[in-house]
Amino acid sequence: MEKVSVTAWIYASHAARFDLLKKRYREEERATVAALVKEGREMREARIIVAGMRAVEWPSLATIVAAAVDVRLSRPDLAGPWRPLSRAERDRLALSGRWPGPATGATLVQRNYALPYPLVERLRTAAWRVSEEPLSELERLGLVGSGLRLSEDQIETRDRLAARLYPVPRIIREALSDADF
Repeated sequence: MEKVSVTAWIYASHAARFDLLKKRYREEERATVAALVKEGREMREARIIVAGMRAVEWPSLATIVAAAVDVRLSRPDLAGPWRPLSRAERDRLALSGRWPGPATGATLVQRNYALPYPLVERLRTAAWRVSEEPLSELERLGLVGSGLRLSEDQIETRDRLAARLYPVPRIIREALSDADF
């Protein structure tokens, strides 16, 4: 299945949990190899056996993220059904840059995950369709863009509308917050 690289800003706490998980996986793999060698297997054979176990016993972080995102996209607020993205919408989503939003005060870490194309398509479509109306309103009011000098009322309006936006990284963060990994 074709994979697509997705860049997301995740909570530092999730990144730290992933680091610990990767360390635990490496230790478990080494212990399994050692146990197989102790049982009489050759080192090469033990490593081949462990390599075959890896996808199920020690799934990649991308697999964990994909499973969490799939669950999050199944919840009623993001499940759709959604109108497919137009070519212009796809092009706009491909642009780099951040969506407007209030500062959360949380420390975020950038991560890239290779996710199955159909899941990425669902993710991007849900993000766009849920965010379509508040993003249009933000643009109509001139509340997006760099270097803006906004009044307190405009900041309040921008933050209220931005809270309704669901960009891809937010969906991924929520998915990881709900996941048990």
